[in-house]
Amino acid sequence: MNGIRLRPSKLRETPVRGMVVRFAFGAVVSVAAGLVGLRWGPVAGGVFLAFPAILAATLTLIEEEEHRRDPVAQDARGAVLGATGMVAFAACVWALAPLLPAWLVLVVATVAWAVVAGLLYLGFGPRHGQ
Repeated sequence: MNGIRLRPSKLRETPVRGMVVRFAFGAVVSVAAGLVGLRWGPVAGGVFLAFPAILAATLTLIEEEEHRRDPVAQDARGAVLGATGMVAFAACVWALAPLLPAWLVLVVATVAWAVVAGLLYLGFGPRHGQ
């Protein structure tokens, strides 16, 4: 397994067009979250800020680097499973915040996120041999 490496020289190999598309996508998502926040309040805007604005950019970078679709599909699957766990986290905070101390709410919500994401990963995570 390869570790994480930082190679600034790779920035010169990235096409300018690809960087512009990624930057524009992130900007559009941020503006959309801002508009949602203005229309429906900061809570709704905050939910949209949690949208993985950088996911699409990251997936395109991985596909370019790997020249294969499988690593991208695995990363996308992991993002969906993690995001579903975050829904469980948010539901716990929403339901328990008026009833329990903040530290206990965060502990329970974190456990809920870990359990939901872990179970989904076991059920829908990478298949053996991938």
